[in-house]
Amino acid sequence: MTADPDRRRLLQAGASLAALGAVGRPVAAAGADAAPAAPPRPYRAAAPPPVRLLDKPPGSAWWAPKPPAYPQGIAAERLIRDAQGYSDALRCYIEAWFDGRVPAELPARFVPPGVNRKDHRRFRLMREDEVRPEAQWAERLAHTIDPQRLYGSFPDPNCTYLIAFLFAPFGCTLEMSGEFPHARFFDVQISPSFDPKSYRYDGGIGVPEVPIVDADIEPLPGHVNPFRVGADRDAAERGYALRFDLAIGDPVAGDEAMRPPFRAPGNRRRGGALFFQGPWGAYPWIGGHGRGAWDIGQLWVRYYRPDDAKGALAGVPHPRLVYRLPDGRGFWLAVDTQGIHERANRTVALKPGSAEPTAKEHNDHRFGWAKQVGIFRGVITGLAMNTGAGGPDYVRALDKGVAGRGHDLPAPNHYEPSATSCTYIDYMVRSMTCAQGKVVVLTGRMPRCPRTGAGGGRMAAAEARYWSIVGYHIPDGWDFLKAFAPDAVNGVAQHAVMDEEVVLQDEQWFVIALSRPEDRPVNATADAGVTWVDWGAGPKVSWTLRWLSVAPEWIAPTAPTAAKVGPDGDWAHPAFDPDAMWKRNSFDGVMGEYQPRVHYLTTAEFEALGARVRPGDVPLWRG
Repeated sequence: MTADPDRRRLLQAGASLAALGAVGRPVAAAGADAAPAAPPRPYRAAAPPPVRLLDKPPGSAWWAPKPPAYPQGIAAERLIRDAQGYSDALRCYIEAWFDGRVPAELPARFVPPGVNRKDHRRFRLMREDEVRPEAQWAERLAHTIDPQRLYGSFPDPNCTYLIAFLFAPFGCTLEMSGEFPHARFFDVQISPSFDPKSYRYDGGIGVPEVPIVDADIEPLPGHVNPFRVGADRDAAERGYALRFDLAIGDPVAGDEAMRPPFRAPGNRRRGGALFFQGPWGAYPWIGGHGRGAWDIGQLWVRYYRPDDAKGALAGVPHPRLVYRLPDGRGFWLAVDTQGIHERANRTVALKPGSAEPTAKEHNDHRFGWAKQVGIFRGVITGLAMNTGAGGPDYVRALDKGVAGRGHDLPAPNHYEPSATSCTYIDYMVRSMTCAQGKVVVLTGRMPRCPRTGAGGGRMAAAEARYWSIVGYHIPDGWDFLKAFAPDAVNGVAQHAVMDEEVVLQDEQWFVIALSRPEDRPVNATADAGVTWVDWGAGPKVSWTLRWLSVAPEWIAPTAPTAAKVGPDGDWAHPAFDPDAMWKRNSFDGVMGEYQPRVHYLTTAEFEALGARVRPGDVPLWRG
């Protein structure tokens, strides 16, 4: 059998594909051009070079992993060759399947080592007319917080998350068609084109996805995009179609939407469906998952604040996905996502607890808020601060080595958004504790947001598209380490409040009181100008303030953007100075009155504020 140029490249890379014509059936007659009956052997990459580790900074805990060095010295040309080899082997299998020569079930040996087979148990090829959109997605639906059924993974309960897992050859396109949801915000984010310097470890650690935001999507002819300023939010004809080119190359150079402010015209973006996992994937003995160096891609869809009457799926069917080969043939490589769906929707109940803020917490956190510049970095910062595992220098080194991210690295590795985070949200974080008999109070001003929950109307311009504060349970002391157990439900959202739920006083001022139900002050009511929120059972939380901006239609000068609050607003940055940026727990920092101020009172002290509680009347918490 004569090899075409693509197969010749495969053979030169070390793969043996001469037997593709005989897979699944014996050869009837031998001849000069007949293929042997043995199955194909997919591409196998060479072993990586030896790992380099950094010494842990002084003061790091003995059990904390040593950070991998960045970069590791693995040649980019070699990684690209390996990725192309896996892609070519898969493409040849798909072509053989179209010809009826191989089964639809993808053999395990065609899945690159490193892919999580517990989460992605089976891969099965389907023709495009066999696709059922509702079966293509794993999902976490928007929900009301139930203390007995708390979800993990740091969600915003007001958001529905859909995720599809991508595995297809480079050169294919991914087509997505659907209807604009009845919601406040909608975006689609695809893992970026293959780039050796852009790590994406274990599906959720590394560089951000390539986004396309609702307002930039051109609707189908004769249809309406309800997310544009002035558009009819209840338009009946609301269809769209997107296209993603699966490619190799620098994602920043290849796609305008990958660069701030992360907007670009048109419905076409570049993405990827195969990734290098960095040192913790390539060198499993240094602290990684041990599966291998490679992983498949992801497609994220978010519906923030679905309209009340439309349900968690925002009143529209699931979007439909189809891959298309360069010759136009359509297919879908279905990934069995039962494992990850079950894990994503596992819930826990928290036991009631009581704790007073410690002196250390007062000293460490009285500066108020910090900026989150990556989910993994936020998690290891919490580990460092709650267990003494290490200081800011250790957090930076581990983030750079494992995730390939840092403020001193080139784009996209220094961008504030990270893998699986929403590109358009600025995340602010801080921790707080509430003991029994106490009330935690937040005062400040809120940006003006569209009010869409009731449905209908026209999309309005505003100072932000969405705003919320979510409190995530923090285990005490060494119990923090239990969050890393394989079956743990971590990042549990135990309370949340979003913009439309907040009682606003003059000029967008608010008073939010959080306590356990038995400690609720009698004047923590809307009539008193107060929004009351059930604190939940866990005594200590890490707050995340989500400020969602889509510039220039939905943004304000007060927004905590990367331009306004730079990387030095992050606790682990070497130039972090809470006195300079945040001005501690006050309105004197870079965000002024839009940085919520924290107060800590007894129930009796709050009730003494009277029948109308003004923000300026709430006594300061000195710490």
